[in-house]
Amino acid sequence: MLRVTLMGNLGSDPEVRQSQKGLAVAMASVAVNQVRSRPNGEREESTEWFRVRAMGRLVEIMQRLAKGTRVLVVGRLDIGHYQSSDGERRTSFDVWADDIVALGAPREPGSHAAPTAGTSRAAADGSATPNRQAISPASRAAGPPEPPVAEQPDDLPW
Repeated sequence: MLRVTLMGNLGSDPEVRQSQKGLAVAMASVAVNQVRSRPNGEREESTEWFRVRAMGRLVEIMQRLAKGTRVLVVGRLDIGHYQSSDGERRTSFDVWADDIVALGAPREPGSHAAPTAGTSRAAADGSATPNRQAISPASRAAGPPEPPVAEQPDDLPW
């Protein structure tokens, strides 16, 4: 099993469909940007796209997100291959989410400023604390949300 952690922006509003067994499945694309420096000092930026799928409690959480929202996704990577309409063999990357954290609000159209990390994390039980809420099925078992913590520049969640 391939486990991944992605941090990127939703490239589409989440879409909910029913599986053949009648279960709700939420799906959205996530763009992950990478910036690399070449030996000559030039910066090279590339974007990889992942299709994120979620079931159960995470469907409700994904429905509250919108295109452009910065998210952190932890889940199982499923790599598939398909033939495009022009006959080219392509690879798809699907992540079946175990945990989703909203790291900020969607960007305003025309805005190039990145959302502030930690501005919104929604709790699995629907409760919220200022500037910090947990989105995770695991947090439901953890009990009530923890009190707000003073944010410090070196206090990173990873």
